[in-house]
Amino acid sequence: MGCDGGTIPRRDELVKTKQKPEQKDKNSERLYRWKHCAVSQAPLKAPIVACELGRIYNKEELLTRLLDRASENGISHIKGLKDIKELNLTPNPGYKQRGADLGDAYNDNQTAEFICPVTSLEMNGKYRFSVVWSCGCVLSERALKEVKSEVCHKCGQPCSEDDVIPLNPTEEEQESVRSAMLVRRAAAKAAKKAKKEGKRSAEEEGETSKTNGGKNKKIPKLSEGASSSSEVSKSTLRVNGAASAVLRDKEFEKIRSAGFSVASDPKASEVYKSLFDTHKTAQKKQSAHWVTCNPQYF
Repeated sequence: MGCDGGTIPRRDELVKTKQKPEQKDKNSERLYRWKHCAVSQAPLKAPIVACELGRIYNKEELLTRLLDRASENGISHIKGLKDIKELNLTPNPGYKQRGADLGDAYNDNQTAEFICPVTSLEMNGKYRFSVVWSCGCVLSERALKEVKSEVCHKCGQPCSEDDVIPLNPTEEEQESVRSAMLVRRAAAKAAKKAKKEGKRSAEEEGETSKTNGGKNKKIPKLSEGASSSSEVSKSTLRVNGAASAVLRDKEFEKIRSAGFSVASDPKASEVYKSLFDTHKTAQKKQSAHWVTCNPQYF
């Protein structure tokens, strides 16, 4: 019959119940996400990058997977280097690299390698951290909420709330983070398209102006009186210039035929006459004149 001999059975031996699933250690799981690459599950090592969904990767591992498109599981939203940002992390001065685990030693697994530069909170999964996408600086959510500013708290570059992306978001936040990523990419695409169209229109306007040449240039119109007076003045200048040229030629021929010299000019002074070799003082000198070169002294 069983149960004889004074045996007292327990309830779990008599009633078969459905076993509860094994519960994960949430703290260990959260810490693991902040210390390991999101695709290779290898420990994080510099340089470290993040995507617009807030996932953290080893840059070397991510670039290797981008080159090999056959193994793009989990990174289909990353098309190139423009979709990732290298993180500007702040080292934790109290962090020490762990060695081999000893049975009689205490190991603090909650110590993080990086901290927030404003609040000094450790980046171990207990506190929420975000990345400023414009500069790549990593700050705690507490610092961003308590010290609101239009510039980054670490590097001082201008930023906005749209540039802040949470790192390792929860399952409830992943949908909103993905929607923000799509909106950000659509806005960047529209801005790039508008800039390209503006540049193209400017080039077309430049080509049109070169083709038209001087056709578009407006020539100022003058009244009939002004045009006639200008023509008369131009013709008068031409006649006077020709007449003066003729008079100069006639005077030169007259002077040359008469054998004119500065020494015989009654209007010239003696100082002025002494500059030329026709002066009486210049004729008595034993050396060449300083103005004219007289070949008789060579």
